This record gives sequence, C-alpha cells and structure tokens, in this order.
Amino acid sequence: MIMKLLTFITFIFSFSLCDPNWDMVEKESVKLLQDFIQIDTSNPPGDVTKAVKWLAEVLDKEGIPYETFTVDEDPRRMHILAELKGTNSNLKPLLLLNHIDVVPAEWKVDPFDAEIIDGVIYGRGALDMKCLGIMQLMSLILLKREGYIPDRTIKFLGVADEEILGEHGVQWMIENHWDKLDPEWVWDEGGIGSTDSFPDLSAFAIAVAQRKSFWVDVEVTGQSGHGSRPFKGYSNEVLAKALNNIVSWETPIDINPVISEMFYRIGNHSGGFDGFIMKNIDNSLVKYFFGDMIASSSTSTNAMLRNTVSLTMIESGYKTNIIPEKAKASLDIRLLPHISTDQFLDDLVSIVDDDRVKFIPKRTPTNNFVSNWETDFFSILSEELNYEKPDALVIPFMTIGGTDSQFFQAKGVDCYGIIPVMVSEEDIQTMHGIDERLSIKNLSMGTKIVYKTVKRSCKN
Repeated sequence: MIMKLLTFITFIFSFSLCDPNWDMVEKESVKLLQDFIQIDTSNPPGDVTKAVKWLAEVLDKEGIPYETFTVDEDPRRMHILAELKGTNSNLKPLLLLNHIDVVPAEWKVDPFDAEIIDGVIYGRGALDMKCLGIMQLMSLILLKREGYIPDRTIKFLGVADEEILGEHGVQWMIENHWDKLDPEWVWDEGGIGSTDSFPDLSAFAIAVAQRKSFWVDVEVTGQSGHGSRPFKGYSNEVLAKALNNIVSWETPIDINPVISEMFYRIGNHSGGFDGFIMKNIDNSLVKYFFGDMIASSSTSTNAMLRNTVSLTMIESGYKTNIIPEKAKASLDIRLLPHISTDQFLDDLVSIVDDDRVKFIPKRTPTNNFVSNWETDFFSILSEELNYEKPDALVIPFMTIGGTDSQFFQAKGVDCYGIIPVMVSEEDIQTMHGIDERLSIKNLSMGTKIVYKTVKRSCKN
C-alpha cells in the first residue's frame, strides 16, 4: 500500500515539475492562431497549400517529424501528418485530427485579419476549427520541448476539404494512406462546451456519434403541354403533392443509446420531475406523453430525437406558358445512426404513395458506428474538462451535422469530437456566420486540456 502511494506521489510530482509556463504558452498560442487564421483557406476554392507550408515550417523549427501529401487530382488539396513516436508498438496511435479549410466569409471587416478586440480573436476559422488545430499543435510542441516520450504514438493530421465533405481530404487519406493512420482513438471537432445550449446548465458535449447525411433527389417525368391547357397528373402537380406529403410528415421520435445516455446524465444532474422525465426518455410511456414536448424545445433537440427531412432545392420549367415534362427536387435527409437508408426510403415511398414519383439516392452514408464512451480516453478527457470547469457536466453527444470523424467511424474507430472551450450559444452561431470568434482565455484553457489529456492518455 505504501509503495503504491509513493508511486502515485512520484507520478504526480514528475508531472508538476515539467508543467509549462502557461502565460508564455498563451502568448505563443495566440500568435500561432492569428498566423493560421491570416492564411485564407476558404473552400471553395479550397487551396490549403500555403497553410500546409506554414505548418511544416512550425514543425521544422521544433524538430517534429512530419510528411505532407498532395492529391494528384487537385494539387490545391494537401495534408500534413506529424508524430511523436511511442515506445510501445502494440498500442495504436492517438490521432489529433483537424481540418485546415474554412467556409468563405463576407463580413464588413476583413475575416482573415485575426484582430483581437477586448481579449477576443475574430476571424474565419477562430472556432471552426483552426483553434483546435492550434491547441493540438501547441500540445505536440510542448511535449516535444520537454522531452516527453509517449508509450502510445501521438499523430497530428491537418487535412483539406472537410467543408465540402472530404472527398479529397480525410477520405483520400484513408483510402491511400491508412497504414500511416490506423488509430486507436481520434480527437476531432463535433461537440463543444456551452454555457447556455442546455437549460440552466453548463455542459461539455463530446460527440461520439453523428446523424448520417443522406441526399436524395425526387423526380417526376410526364408529358409537356401548353400552360393554358392544364391536364391532370402533369409533372409539377404530382411533385408538388408528393413534396407536400413529405414536408408535412412528422417522423416518429426514436431514442438512440447516445441520446438516452445524454439525457440520463442531464436528468440526473437536474433532479426533480423534469430530471425524472429526462432520465427515462427512452421509456415508451414517457416518450409517448412527453417526447413531442421535449423535441419542440428547440430545433437542435428535435434533430437529436428523430430523423429529419429538409426540402432544399426545386428545379422545373423553362418558360411560364409551358408545362414542363420533368420536375425535380432535392432532399437533405439526416438519419439517426441506427437507421438504414433502405428502411427510410421505404418509408418515403409509403408517405408519398404514388409510383410516378421516383427517389434517386445521390449520397448514401455507410457509417452506423457509435464510439464507446467508456474508454480510457473518454474518461481522461472528461476528468481534464471537469478540472478546468468543475461545475460543467460532461456528456456524450450526437452531433446533428457531419464531421470527418464519420469516415474513421466507418472503419470502426472510436472518435471523440469536442473543441474544449466554454462559449455561449451566440458564439456558437458565428461558426459559418458573421464575426466568428474565440476568447484568448478559451484558447488558453483549451490548450491546457488538450495537452494534459494527450499526455495522460498516451502514457501507461
């Protein structure tokens, strides 16, 4: 017993001896993030070559080995993979994943200036997700400087093309260089810490699953004619009726295990009658009587509890006085992890109930994997999040959007998505919007969390 205690004390003491000077780290991290934001990597066009060169220069300066990869089909798409080699080859790597590209921005000010106002960094990519890339990069740099030798290899992967579904990004790396990746765990975006996204609760939401993006075209083909002589069953009429059925369809509430666990933790934290309801959300009676009420609390909550269909495009006609022979619409369908595309298509056919309407899948997801939230990594990450914010609840989470994690999860890899900051819902809405921003205080906190989590999870 005494020997175990001494070993534990020695372990803690050794960590404290090499604890970084966080004031200096903050200044360095701010400068790195500003430099990174100032490189315009808008996608489209998606040229990340300057950013990859900049990352390579930073890694060269620190003596961290890396490789770069250029996509032959489009040389503007480049990726960079760095590593701190582990001593135990039986342990698969921890992969720190981030995307370099950002969505375009049209602001009143320069979105790539990375201006600091009242301790807040403004710029495209400040939250999505160059900040996490810098937290990961800075952690790698700090570990290298202090001579840390991990048991488990640590890999840093910066990729292109995430903002347009990753065909020449992570998908390309997985298809062409899986032997250089093959991780045990992936740390990506997908969740975040929020002060007000959940009622009366600060929470760190770690994404372990995501809804599947299923894109389907709806087509009707028939006879054309003169606009002055409408006839029954022309294409636009049939399509309009079909689309009305689709957009009026309230898909059933379906509680998957991630959402069940998330609500259980929130309910356990909240207590009272509301807490009881949330803890038992997957109970058939509770779901029947309270499911719709909970779903209607916000569009985000609704999207966590059911499959959704959005009508995003309608194409038909070429002249006002001509009835066109063809009408087409596009649906953005987001499926819960356990729902099959074939099953959902059958449901759509039943809802429309018209064999003149054809459904043509355009993007069919293959991933139905949910990451395990009972791993050592999830536990260590949760502890470090709570160390920085003791009053915040850590919950597993299903992101309602899509991230690069889906392609690793399709390979059966446990992925965990979180930008370890604590922001408001107003701040979160600036992602892909106007005045995207992150406070220096949050950048500093996130860097600490990434550094400590990586250090602990890669040393036995």
